Amino acid sequence: MSTNSRRFYDFGPFRVDESERLLRCGGEVVTLTPKAFEMLLVLVQSGGRVLTKEELLTRVWPDSVVEEANLSHNIYKLREALAERSDGQKYIETVHRRGYRFLAEVTSASDSDFEILIQERSRAHILVEEEGTPEERPVVKPVPGERWIEQSNERASRRSQWSKRYFAIALLVMLGAVTAGALYLRNVRHTNAAHPTPGLHSIAVLPFKPLAASDRDESLEMGMADTLISRLSSIKDLRVSPFSAVRRFTKLDDEVALAASELNVDAVLDGNIQKAGDRMRVSVRLVRTNDGQVIWSEHFDEKLADIFSVQDSIARRVGNQVAPRLNGEEQARLIKPETANTDAYLAYLKGRYLFRKFDPSDHQRAAEYFKEAIAKDPNYALAYSGLSDVYASSAVNNWIPSREAFALAKQATSKALGLDDSLAEVHVTSGAISMLYDLDWRAAENEFERAIELNPNYPESYEVYSYLLSCTGRLDEGIEMAKRGLQVVPVSVALSDDVAGAYYWARRYEEAIEQSKKSIELDPNHAASHVFVGQSYALKGDYPDAISAYQKAINLSERTTNILGLLGHSYALSGKRAEALGILAELTERSRNQAVSPYDLAIIYTGLGEKDKAIEQLNRAYEERAGWIISLKIEPMFDPLRSQPRFIELERRFNYP
Repeated sequence: MSTNSRRFYDFGPFRVDESERLLRCGGEVVTLTPKAFEMLLVLVQSGGRVLTKEELLTRVWPDSVVEEANLSHNIYKLREALAERSDGQKYIETVHRRGYRFLAEVTSASDSDFEILIQERSRAHILVEEEGTPEERPVVKPVPGERWIEQSNERASRRSQWSKRYFAIALLVMLGAVTAGALYLRNVRHTNAAHPTPGLHSIAVLPFKPLAASDRDESLEMGMADTLISRLSSIKDLRVSPFSAVRRFTKLDDEVALAASELNVDAVLDGNIQKAGDRMRVSVRLVRTNDGQVIWSEHFDEKLADIFSVQDSIARRVGNQVAPRLNGEEQARLIKPETANTDAYLAYLKGRYLFRKFDPSDHQRAAEYFKEAIAKDPNYALAYSGLSDVYASSAVNNWIPSREAFALAKQATSKALGLDDSLAEVHVTSGAISMLYDLDWRAAENEFERAIELNPNYPESYEVYSYLLSCTGRLDEGIEMAKRGLQVVPVSVALSDDVAGAYYWARRYEEAIEQSKKSIELDPNHAASHVFVGQSYALKGDYPDAISAYQKAINLSERTTNILGLLGHSYALSGKRAEALGILAELTERSRNQAVSPYDLAIIYTGLGEKDKAIEQLNRAYEERAGWIISLKIEPMFDPLRSQPRFIELERRFNYP
């Protein structure tokens, strides 16, 4: 045989290319480590006999002394790569205390040698034999529609006795059959690779799960999903569920069916990831939701430093399924890494994970991780974006003095945009700062529109845009924009609250209450939903129900200052002046050790009828850009102040369009 000949081994849907050192399935490369490939090659060449552990160790590691654990580890990786079929059968048999045996029928061919090796075939993947109960290998009939060449051992033994004339005829027949079969398989594989799965217009990427429950790394698990969501969102006409919609699907049991039902998507990307030292193991599958069929699956066992190439591979595979004709620019966006520094990326993931907990102490830790990421890669735009988000949210929630926090947020956002102008989340943050800090309504609206153009699947764009529309008096537009956000994530409590808030600002209180109750059905422990119910009841004059709703919210939020301000307002309007003054005294005392927004104090003073003090606190809130001062024009609670000259002058300073 020529030394340049290429030899292939086919079994089931797989082909082993000995020359190229590749395993393919349906024309697609299945990732294997070099040693795992060597072991597979030895197994498929074994002719179905039992290979002892000693023989495998010698043949796969001929010049090394290795432990038996290496053998078990690579068998495990092979079994993952071959993947288990729905019928539960296997490809590799473990023979107790002896070794391993390959069960599938293998057809061998090469460019110059068309001898076909026939072995017994099983349709399954891996069969682990019970200890002490060796079983005979199953004989399975060929699957209808597949082409299999069968020869009995008796016929094979007589082959050497053929005359040259009959051998030549047989060789020509086999040559024609193999050639035709090769052309057929090539066409089939080409077709499978070139055409996407029809009907995939929406997808959800679930948080990755650990391979072992005891070794969770939630920042990495969620971060992998978040990164893939960001990349896939660049595909035009593909609806990708945002991270806020999928983040709760973190249980170790299979949640694909539940996610598919609740998120109403055509496919779900589900994966596992495990980190051990400087290595990681990743398995991923794309599941069609209408019938539960696994469209494709893949396994990776790589160095942690290669995490970006793994993400590239997954993004490409999904992209090929839903949009095979992506142009060069779209392909580039699909696999564009935000950093090439693995340590920077992992620090960013930890920062983003802590940021989403939305707690003052967690935000402080998140900021440190974002700074660490920036120190490792000064050109990491997303890390600057994360730092900006921390500062901006801390300003709005009075965790850091507003002016100080907004100034830091503005600086970080400017740096992020200078590094990468294509990130929708950065434009949203930039627009929020323009709205909340600079009071530059036009610049803010431009940023929100740009964010939606870049990524229509990013719900925060609609959320903050609806705030701008409502606060500037475009109330109906504000409601519709909030509804658009809820359409992106129908099960989002926060976005449902935004719709309720837009109704409230438009003074459509019954609709606000109805929407808030829908939010409470989604999550009874979400404090903000009870707040919106309370506000609408209060403005309707139903103070007992308002007070009850606020008290529920306070119990769920550990007496947050802004909810205390609302409770004090309802106490005052309901005639419970002593209780209102008691809350005012509590907030004044707390202001000695923590940030208390003058906006919250203004709400209580308005309820008490002390208009001058209320306007004084609102002027302070304007100077500090505190609380929801941007809603001054339309906030119903401040209606009693609107005829006051000082209030009119304050409103003029906002330059509302």
